[in-house]
Amino acid sequence: MADYMITCDLKRPGQEYHHLLRALARYPNSLHILEATWLVRTMATPDLILADLEQYVDVEDQMFIAVMQTPAAWSDSLGVDRVLEFFSQS
Repeated sequence: MADYMITCDLKRPGQEYHHLLRALARYPNSLHILEATWLVRTMATPDLILADLEQYVDVEDQMFIAVMQTPAAWSDSLGVDRVLEFFSQS
């Protein structure tokens, strides 16, 4: 199992991405940390995650998926408790 950071640059203003949000919510261990950034714990590879999610974004949109490792740093406004709880899950 690995922790991934998924971040998107959603190019089309006003575009509804509710299908993408639902797809990300299907991952049982996920945390929406910034406007277009999520932490996801899964056994899937980055390629499989991308194949799963790219169907919900436009061709002009961009998505980056990378393995997260601790230690990591974040501003307190992110909600330190939420992030620590995510990383402490087994």
